[in-house]
Amino acid sequence: MSISRRKKRLSVVGYVTGSCATAFGAMFPQVAFSMEFNETFLNKHGAAVELKYFEQGSGIPPGTYNVDIYLNQVLMSHQQVEFSSEGDSSGVHPKLYLSVLKAMGVNIAKLKQDKLIAADSQDDSVIDLAASLPDASVEFDVNTLALQLSVPQAYISHTSRGYVDPSLWDQGITAFYTNYQANFSRNINQGYRSDYRYLNLRSGLNIGAWRLRNESSISGTSDTRNKFTSNRSYVERDIASLRGRLAAGELYTQGEIFDSVRFRGAQLSSDLGMLPDNEVGYAPVVRGIAESNATVEVSQNGYVIYSTNVSPGAFEINDIYPSGSNGDLKIKIIEADGREREYSQAYSYLPVMTRRGSTRYSLASGKYSNEGKPSPTFTQGTLVYGMSDNFTGYGGALASTGYKALNLGLGINSAWGGLSFDVTQSASQTPQGGSAHGQSARFLYSKTLNSTDTTFTMVGYRYSTEGYRTFSQHVDEQDVLLGSDYGRQKSRFDMNVNQPLAGNGSLFLSLGETNYWNRQGNTRRWQFGYNGNYRDASYSFAVARTEGQGMGQGVDTQLTASVSIPFGSRGRPQRAYTSVTSSSTGDSSIQTGLSGNLDEQNTLSYSVQGGHSKAGGSSADMGLSWDTPVAKVSGNYGQGRSSKHMDLAASGSVVVHSGGVTLGQPVGETFALIEVPQVQGVGIDSSASVRTDKRGYAVVPYTQPYRYNWINLNTDTLGSDVEIAESSHTLVPTRGAIVRSRFEASSGRRLQFDLRLANGEKIPFGAQAYGPQGKVLGVVDNLSRLLVFGIEDKGVMEIRWGDKRCELRYELAPADQDSAYERFDGVCRG
Repeated sequence: MSISRRKKRLSVVGYVTGSCATAFGAMFPQVAFSMEFNETFLNKHGAAVELKYFEQGSGIPPGTYNVDIYLNQVLMSHQQVEFSSEGDSSGVHPKLYLSVLKAMGVNIAKLKQDKLIAADSQDDSVIDLAASLPDASVEFDVNTLALQLSVPQAYISHTSRGYVDPSLWDQGITAFYTNYQANFSRNINQGYRSDYRYLNLRSGLNIGAWRLRNESSISGTSDTRNKFTSNRSYVERDIASLRGRLAAGELYTQGEIFDSVRFRGAQLSSDLGMLPDNEVGYAPVVRGIAESNATVEVSQNGYVIYSTNVSPGAFEINDIYPSGSNGDLKIKIIEADGREREYSQAYSYLPVMTRRGSTRYSLASGKYSNEGKPSPTFTQGTLVYGMSDNFTGYGGALASTGYKALNLGLGINSAWGGLSFDVTQSASQTPQGGSAHGQSARFLYSKTLNSTDTTFTMVGYRYSTEGYRTFSQHVDEQDVLLGSDYGRQKSRFDMNVNQPLAGNGSLFLSLGETNYWNRQGNTRRWQFGYNGNYRDASYSFAVARTEGQGMGQGVDTQLTASVSIPFGSRGRPQRAYTSVTSSSTGDSSIQTGLSGNLDEQNTLSYSVQGGHSKAGGSSADMGLSWDTPVAKVSGNYGQGRSSKHMDLAASGSVVVHSGGVTLGQPVGETFALIEVPQVQGVGIDSSASVRTDKRGYAVVPYTQPYRYNWINLNTDTLGSDVEIAESSHTLVPTRGAIVRSRFEASSGRRLQFDLRLANGEKIPFGAQAYGPQGKVLGVVDNLSRLLVFGIEDKGVMEIRWGDKRCELRYELAPADQDSAYERFDGVCRG
């Protein structure tokens, strides 16, 4: 095994002389030095020198260390590695287990095939990589605690970027959780009180690879009782061999080819997350303009899936979890004075494309879910296959009582962008006994123009003949006798464009138009906006127009502009802002205020604003929001000339597991539970709000399924009486898993012993101290000092150097809680 002697020799000098070694190494970065230590210089304080391991080129004594592991100069992991000595002359080497090499991407099967390692080697086998594999090397940089593995490319597993071997996937622990989002708002306008209540629950139970899920909500107003609605309940698990998922219960069909519908039954479909960086589709972003402190409701397929409170002006919501992969989003804005506005936003897939040889599939069978209406059984299957680098073929079939549909399409990757075109043929029976036949053609397009960095997120167009029916339209017609062709969609166009402006902000444009068979008028919606900044100040402008959206809703044009200027310290950023909002049918207003953080961790924030509106006169609002370790809470109160407004919100999670009940921040579909046993208040680097509770548990809200996730503890949150074995773990959860990561920690006193022998001489520099079970406790420095942690208040330590040793018997005084470490004199007797 090859360890770089130059690096280690220089690192020892750095250990003794600090910046001198750094400067010396910088002067001669490419020269390999063989250095002799001047013991007179090192023991000038009277102590001898014991540098056996350093002289062998190791740079460290035997023990276990937290190191960064690199494979061919790419950081792969951060974990504990044991370094051991194999005789007097072999030095100190890392013990590399086969499981570690496999996780790093080394092709273990090829090593066995080429007989470079034993065929019966198991995951716990120690592999001498440099000795076993020609041209491989292992180097350890003690300055950066970096373990560099160099392996010939022929023995690296050939996988796509982002791919993680399925053997490393973690199904997680058995646990129950619920994720809640609660909103309450009260508006008092000219003596009339109006309340709005909403509670959304996403709950789940994990047992092995199985996931039981339920999505439900409770909502009510002053005029209506609380209503409980269960959006859906289902059970699912992954099927690794098929790169897919099996689910049963209340589900949504895949919406890539046919429109997504809600049904009760079973579905087997591919999971794109299991593939290497091959996700297709996008998360919907809802934009709009509020004229007052308003409530925004987002519904899909008739179910409210999201609700939040927003301030006057333009808003953007990007944390929505749609239930299906298709189905327009209905956005309702409830203003403070009770006015309501509605509009729809397209949500569907980008062009249907996949890589050469890649397959996506879905097979669903069950009963159409249509509360209180006809609910026929059906079967649907779809398939997408990458025929070549530039062509993707796809299609599907849907069959039900009185309805059949067939789809065929082609996706093309071209110099002009990604585009797909498909045609769906439908045949359906009418309630009167007749039949209807028709076609629907769909065109989808996306492109980023490199010359201008213009991004067309989605451009879609669909045209349907008069006789065409989607499955949902066919089912609805079995109950509604208004004529088979009344108000059905004829054509539809949607487009989203984003244009960065070379560091001067960006423009966005979204528009959509739909027209119908035998129905006058179209529905149109378009939004245009600009976001920019000058130094640290930011400003924006947006205009939105809707036509024919919602019953009895005519044309409404809204305009908003805002500017925001920062002030205050970097640790507690504050902003002053002004926004103006105007509507052609509603109110016009101006709002000016301050907002910022009240703590250095940016977990407690405030907002204070005053404003004036054309209809309501002057008003004032103030709000607070707090990201606690166990929830997000916020509140706002406002008062105007003849109105009052109040809203409260809370969101978070409750996780029940074998260690008890842990409260946390709102979680995604896949998250982690960390444990630092009995250590409270430990944070993680990725979130300033997350902290362990009194039992040492904390919820990490988001992890990415089938990918490496690094959980790094924030060591600044550890007390001086706590020491952890590792500060970073790597997790690879499956979708929907609750993965548990335990960080071993020990509590105790941090002590410095000023040592001497019985005859008054000092202990040699480099001598090692061992505990009762042979555990390495520390190394004696050049002033004969020993720093140890977590030892008993009374005991014995053995100190060894060369062929000599002595015993230190100690009995400590009561702990000094105010000291970072305590000092004691010690006599080591031989």
